[in-house]
Amino acid sequence: MINQIQYNFDEVIDRRNTNAEKYDALKRFYGTDDIEPFWVADMDLASPNFLVDKLIDRVKHSIFGYTEKSLELFESIEWWMKNEHNLDINKSTIGLSPSVVSTLCMTIQSFSNIGDSIVTFSPVYGPFFSSVKSHKRNLVDLPLIINNGKFQIPFEHLESILKKNDVKLLLLCNPHNPGGRVWSKDELLKIVRLCIDNNVIIFSDEIHSDIVYKPNVHTPILALNEAKNISILAHSIGKTFNTSGLKSSFFIVENEIIKNKLIHFQKLSHVDNINLIGKTAMQVLLSPEGANYKRQLVDYLRLNTSLVYKKLLINNKLKPMESDATFLVWCDFRNYGSWQEVSKMLINDAKVALSGGKFFGSSGEGWFRINCGHPRLKLLSAVDRICKTFKF
Repeated sequence: MINQIQYNFDEVIDRRNTNAEKYDALKRFYGTDDIEPFWVADMDLASPNFLVDKLIDRVKHSIFGYTEKSLELFESIEWWMKNEHNLDINKSTIGLSPSVVSTLCMTIQSFSNIGDSIVTFSPVYGPFFSSVKSHKRNLVDLPLIINNGKFQIPFEHLESILKKNDVKLLLLCNPHNPGGRVWSKDELLKIVRLCIDNNVIIFSDEIHSDIVYKPNVHTPILALNEAKNISILAHSIGKTFNTSGLKSSFFIVENEIIKNKLIHFQKLSHVDNINLIGKTAMQVLLSPEGANYKRQLVDYLRLNTSLVYKKLLINNKLKPMESDATFLVWCDFRNYGSWQEVSKMLINDAKVALSGGKFFGSSGEGWFRINCGHPRLKLLSAVDRICKTFKF
């Protein structure tokens, strides 16, 4: 029986001058640091004390040499995926990686060559684009469509693209960043079957999958039997426990040939392991204590995102999307002019830094992403300033 600690997510913690990109890079990206940041997708909510205590204990040991990939670490991952995602996996299917983006880059190197086509749905997390382009692959950008205020996949267009472009990889964000969409089992099955028909490997970024709001249910790509032979599932403790600075993630691959090739390319660049502190954190967090923290966090974030959505919705010229998952709200500001004009108003008048939509692809231009992973009073005060700035 674990101790059911109650967490206080209303505590405001000063992160300035800690090399936090979200705060200490404001002047570089926004021209001023006299604004509140709601851009970078990490939270201003404290990681659990039991993690801090364990890390202090480990640091006090005072030796930080090379470390093994322990059996206990893989058992923690195995337990988490079963307990939190109802996904049965074998420890032999797990690999470690510094980050989901690192796994993405290794996937691109492993399963495509220069000039090959890789498809993704936009808008989407910016490194999906930059990673493909930096590897000199051909990016096939398939814009999502909006139906009843939610992103939908244009399957006929996807089928046509897969057939015509000799696509090697499909990059999927599940749940979706920035739109907060939880893809249904039926939608995922359609994607999988199209990829099977066209010999396409799926990379599924599931870093936001622990933060899903009822009644929505996340379906891991590997929960689909048809997907197991063609899919790479990438996950991390970074979003769930606000530990992105620890550079610790993992991936799961059922197909042994795909897994071995991916790890081979990891080893070529010496990125097949994670650091000592990251290993300690991952093993501690993927546990019953971590699940208790996560449940309370999700309840807090559910109300945060709901309140932000409802406040923005009052203004009929702003078009927010209701989030099924993630601590993010995606909002259309195009009724107020160009993205440059809106950016100036957000910075100069509302005094906030949001993530501009162009980071998520050309289809995101004029939209902005709001990070709701903040103490509630601070978050709602900022949203009130946004609503005051962008009047009816």
